[in-house]
Amino acid sequence: MKTVNKPLVSILLPVHNCERFLADCLNSLIKQNYRQIEIIAIDDKSSDKSLKILRNFAKKYKKVRIYRNIKRYGIVMTLNRLLRKAKGDYITFMSAKDVATRSRIKRQIDFLLGNSGVVAVGSQCRFMNDKGKIIGKSDFPRENQFIYASPLHGISMQFETVLINTTLIPKDLLCFKSNSDHFIYSDVLMKLLPYGKFANLPLNLHFHRNDPKAYFGDLRIHLLSLIKLWIKSIANYDYQLSFKSFFSPLLKRS
Repeated sequence: MKTVNKPLVSILLPVHNCERFLADCLNSLIKQNYRQIEIIAIDDKSSDKSLKILRNFAKKYKKVRIYRNIKRYGIVMTLNRLLRKAKGDYITFMSAKDVATRSRIKRQIDFLLGNSGVVAVGSQCRFMNDKGKIIGKSDFPRENQFIYASPLHGISMQFETVLINTTLIPKDLLCFKSNSDHFIYSDVLMKLLPYGKFANLPLNLHFHRNDPKAYFGDLRIHLLSLIKLWIKSIANYDYQLSFKSFFSPLLKRS
């Protein structure tokens, strides 16, 4: 009876040619100590054994639901298809190359249930390379005022760690846009700003396969797209932060 009363968490997993890491990713989700979850994966027309791995997990675990795109649609359309299939009031996105710690979902859902004004909570994470070697760790701000100052993927939050309370937002708000250029995840975070506070847990609950230095390189390379995102956020989401404040993380790294 207790499990029935717990809210459902939808874990959304886009997959494309990730056979090397996929089993470890899925195992980390299956073993979550918060049991009221659904794992929805869409294979974006992989050419390796990713689909076979997904099918094996779906046969073994009822909480895993898998689909396959009839052709390669890309990350944006795949993410939007995943959103349409989600049934949970709480949603998180997972990279098929990443690994979640066993207690990640439980700690985050407990935090959201205890903080009704928080629309999204992330966590700290450790960064690793393709061989699984730890190459860095995050130091994301914990409180809303500091996250709000620059709600950027990989700078103030790692999008793959974020759990979203969809009961606080309009039904169709979560949507990825292909015209968001190189900042599709940051664009989604910006959409959430008017509907509640942000937070990051101080705990390392996620292993993300990327070099943390790459985020600042992307910001510099795609500076024009970043400026467009800032302007769009002011116009559409009433984002109240100066140009200087928004870009301060980038300026500090210069």
